[in-house]
Amino acid sequence: MKYLILLLLAPMISFGQSRDAMLQGTWIKTKAEMKDGSRIVDHNGCGMDFVKYSFTPDGFANMSNEVLFDGFKIKYQLLGDSLVAGGTVYNIIAMSKDTMKLSFFAPGVEDGQLPVYSFVKVPGGNPHATATFDAALKDSVYQANNVLFPLSKGTFSNLMAVMPGKYDKGTIKASFVVDKKGRVKNFTIIQLDSVSKSFAKEVGNAFGDLAWIPAQKNNLPINSIIQLTIKTGYKTYSGNNYGMNSLAIAYDFLPKAPYPPLDPDEAATAQQYFKTAISQLNAGNNDKAVELLGKCIEVDNINLNAYTLRAMINARTGKTKEACKDWTALAGLGQVSAAKNLAKYCK
Repeated sequence: MKYLILLLLAPMISFGQSRDAMLQGTWIKTKAEMKDGSRIVDHNGCGMDFVKYSFTPDGFANMSNEVLFDGFKIKYQLLGDSLVAGGTVYNIIAMSKDTMKLSFFAPGVEDGQLPVYSFVKVPGGNPHATATFDAALKDSVYQANNVLFPLSKGTFSNLMAVMPGKYDKGTIKASFVVDKKGRVKNFTIIQLDSVSKSFAKEVGNAFGDLAWIPAQKNNLPINSIIQLTIKTGYKTYSGNNYGMNSLAIAYDFLPKAPYPPLDPDEAATAQQYFKTAISQLNAGNNDKAVELLGKCIEVDNINLNAYTLRAMINARTGKTKEACKDWTALAGLGQVSAAKNLAKYCK
């Protein structure tokens, strides 16, 4: 009987080990959508923010929102179909040696409306990238993208540490190549905004002072070109007796969110219209609720909740034509349930 139990448990143990082994390495988030396939629509990046996890066998991972640099260490644990990474609990929907789909646990949220993040392991395979011939290097150079890029052996803090003195305030749009041997080449200033050329040169030297792991394609090192926008500044404290440098990097090759951030006052106004509309709906004042939802949408034209609630009220009160307009708007924003309602009620 003892041996029978062991035989029955063996596949489970093997599966657990294989999943743990598959997790080891660096994973990049490449896509975000709702579980039912709907597009994530908001003013906060639509789930398109860059996230990188590097899992190691010791139960720790490095998590970063910086493409070229590591972030900070967190503990992780695989518990059945769950991945606990730092303070985040993911539900593992699917995992292979190269791809992974994760979702959140969110009590009270419809299952189909849970966000799903798709990850790919890097470096691996043959990621799509555009190559051009560089006469100076006498070799092909690949444009970096969200899954093909070099990695600094230093941290973001190391980069700042090799830039002594008070930073200029402004932005530098630049590009540089990390070659097959991990050397920075051809640091080129594309545009300056209230930053001196001498300071921009210091920034370029700082990138060159770091050691780099080259990008890989087909598991071989390649030359890659990086385009980025660097924002620097210096803030004084305590009557100008003390100051602190600041540096932020925007990676021009990353996918951009389609909807800009909403002004804080506009966001507060839209939220208030929506809350008041719910109060009016609960009081039985359907027309007033619809009016307030219209005002909410005038301020925030991608407010999915306002479109959805207005469509529900109009459909429930027999105003199918008005409901169909809102379902059309929602379908145009990539919402699957609205597209189904269009097909069912708006023929």
